[in-house]
Amino acid sequence: MIYNDLALFTVVANHLSFSKAADRLGIPLSRVSRRIAELEDHLGAKLLERTTRQVRLTEEGRRLLDRCQNPIEALQGIAGFTDDTRHQSIRITAPPLAARTTIGPRLLDFVAQNPDVALEMTTTNAMLDFFRDNIDLAFRVGPLTDSSLVAKRLWSVPYCFCAGQGFIQEHGLDGPISRQDFQALPALTAGQPWVLESGETLHPKQVAHSLSDLDVIAQAARRDLGVAMLPLDMVVDDLQRLQVTDTAPLTRDMFAVYPSRRLLPARVRKLIDFMTPG
Repeated sequence: MIYNDLALFTVVANHLSFSKAADRLGIPLSRVSRRIAELEDHLGAKLLERTTRQVRLTEEGRRLLDRCQNPIEALQGIAGFTDDTRHQSIRITAPPLAARTTIGPRLLDFVAQNPDVALEMTTTNAMLDFFRDNIDLAFRVGPLTDSSLVAKRLWSVPYCFCAGQGFIQEHGLDGPISRQDFQALPALTAGQPWVLESGETLHPKQVAHSLSDLDVIAQAARRDLGVAMLPLDMVVDDLQRLQVTDTAPLTRDMFAVYPSRRLLPARVRKLIDFMTPG
């Protein structure tokens, strides 16, 4: 029956392992492989790519999992298919800084309240592909450019210009600074121009260091190596805000991003609701 094969597929897909699925369901590995192959033949699509080291969902496999996950879970709950299949995972990606400061603690609160959910989180500033990289949910800082994705705003992330106290004293930056003078200062950037609330972009004329990690930029600013633009909640201890005349950084937003509202699994929807401030 195709229902049985779909149920088997969800177990393999959630574990990304044929052998683990066979162990959990108590059936031979050869039967798991054969039934998945028969399901792929029936649907006319490759669902899983299997190598000697790993199993990966194809784009068609991800779409099928999103489509059948909830009804299969409901039927399994009635039929008692297997306790293990009700322990579902959510594959997440988030920026490293947000994972440490805001996203991570909230995720831990979520799993504490939902012990049947297991999280698999990848921290990176790269925009991972939902289907190729097998991602259920991404936390990303806007503005966002991919209109094919669904994005739910979670909270604001205000930014400010700042520098170390020693740098401020050395360059006499205690009061308001003109934009021209500010642009001439040694700058610590993440490799991109600074975006302003006005929609303009600010290009420092003297980039002292280009650093992709905001934590490293903050450390460099504390060592008085230049001016920086950082999230406001990072400007603590030896860092001090700078007031630049008629020049304010863009306040950015944190979003929960996913491929499709219609096929969103219930456990992912529950996590998004949990992460959304009340």
